[in-house]
Amino acid sequence: GLSFQLNSTGCPVCRPEYLKALSAYYADYADEICEDCQRRLAKNPLRLLDCKNRPCRSIIENAPQIIYSLCMECSDHFGELKSYLDALERPYTINNRLVRGLDYYTKTVFEVWVEGIGAQSAICGGGRYDGLTEMIGGPPTPAIGFASGMDRVLLTMKHQGIAPSGIPKPTVGVAYLGSDAKAGAVMLVQTLREQQVGTTALWENRSLKAQMKHADRIGVDFTLILGEDEIAAGTVT
Repeated sequence: GLSFQLNSTGCPVCRPEYLKALSAYYADYADEICEDCQRRLAKNPLRLLDCKNRPCRSIIENAPQIIYSLCMECSDHFGELKSYLDALERPYTINNRLVRGLDYYTKTVFEVWVEGIGAQSAICGGGRYDGLTEMIGGPPTPAIGFASGMDRVLLTMKHQGIAPSGIPKPTVGVAYLGSDAKAGAVMLVQTLREQQVGTTALWENRSLKAQMKHADRIGVDFTLILGEDEIAAGTVT
């Protein structure tokens, strides 16, 4: 089966303090870690948690966990993400050693693992990189993305007996009004997709008016609106 591995790597505000703690911890084991980790300790301490060499694994197990160093914003963000996954009844595993190893990641990182395809079990990995656009000269742009190895995906599909299928064209758009309705809107989108109804989320931090304009622009046949009144009544508009 598949497992969803999840962690937060913090942000430029809280990560530096964690890196200091991690480096201080590893300084006591500088003569015991592998040559790769000795280089990582000097250049990119976060990658220490990603080492697969057996001598380093026991050291990693007792290393400081970044989850306890998150600032309030990162902690709240991570809690909100988990609440959406819980609402969708999507199982996940908090993996305190998952870091992805790239400096441009902020807050969320994740991987999808699968059993039965050999030692390289991750078929997908990614996370948030809210500061990446600024790093290359662009405007502040929140972003999230992932990469997936097609060879591993095809191997997994073959192993599980899954044939490729088409993706339904979105015919329904879901909008929400009020922060209390957002989790319900996320669940509604997921429920419709599970029923093979082509559904798209319209919000992306838009106002309700902007969500409706977006629905017209992409040409969905139906737009469902979920607000506080609908939540209370157990209906949609």
